[in-house]
Amino acid sequence: MIRALDSDSTYFLQNLQRINERLGRAQREIASGKRVATASDDPDSVSTLLEARAGLARLQQITKNLSRVKTEVDAAESSLQAAVRLFDRVRTLGMTGASGTQTALTRRGLAGELASILDRFVGLANTEVDGRFIFSGNNDQTPAYGLDMSQTPPWTAYQGTAAAREVEHPTGVRFRVSMDAQAIFDNADPELNVFQSVENLRQALLSDDDQQIEAALAPLAQVSAHLNSALTFYGNVQAQVIEANDTASRMTLRLSTEIASIEDADITEAILTVQQLQFTQEAALKVKAQVPRRTLFDVLG
Repeated sequence: MIRALDSDSTYFLQNLQRINERLGRAQREIASGKRVATASDDPDSVSTLLEARAGLARLQQITKNLSRVKTEVDAAESSLQAAVRLFDRVRTLGMTGASGTQTALTRRGLAGELASILDRFVGLANTEVDGRFIFSGNNDQTPAYGLDMSQTPPWTAYQGTAAAREVEHPTGVRFRVSMDAQAIFDNADPELNVFQSVENLRQALLSDDDQQIEAALAPLAQVSAHLNSALTFYGNVQAQVIEANDTASRMTLRLSTEIASIEDADITEAILTVQQLQFTQEAALKVKAQVPRRTLFDVLG
């Protein structure tokens, strides 16, 4: 026959179980460093914690995207700086070639340098970063242009697509981060077409025709302004990317702090709790052991 526990013993065991549960939880906090390891540890904070973790994961992905974009934008800005300097040389060669002291031979020499510059412009249009042709739009596995000086025009048709690349700001807003080579170097507007303006000047010098040279010089200032505008675009994008990274860092710190305040354990407090509960447990067991046991003879006596 199994004897039922008296109410005092039942109450003692219930209290001892609660002490053991609190002791086990405090010990887990010390071992893991986490106050909230499972949903049952603090059900009221679970939804807040999950939301904060999702926000942190989103920010980490945005930061990764911004880092990749920054590399490409920096390379694009550097290429446009080189293009602006190169076009300044084009204008200098044009003004030199327009001088009445030039001969057909010296003008052919200037035209030869322009051919080399055109090749360099095509190279800049085909700038590659980490396996991506950054001025080829979405078709970034293909160079934007080829060049064959025996053909007319010497450059091939544009092999890329229109630039539509954007990146997400930590606030959720998306902003444009690229231009395509066609818009920059081979614009549909002949007054803004870098390739065509260089080629027109080259052909004018080869023809040794003063009027043709003057006509080729006319749009160069506007083309130069167009290149500088593209350079300004990438300078602005660089500033936007830097600001977005700074914002992401601040938001990441805030969310990390929020998550830590919910789930991280106070180790010092947990250690003190363990010591206190162990003392309480030992004291309770000692007191219980000292309680005299009553038998049937005690009652009958």
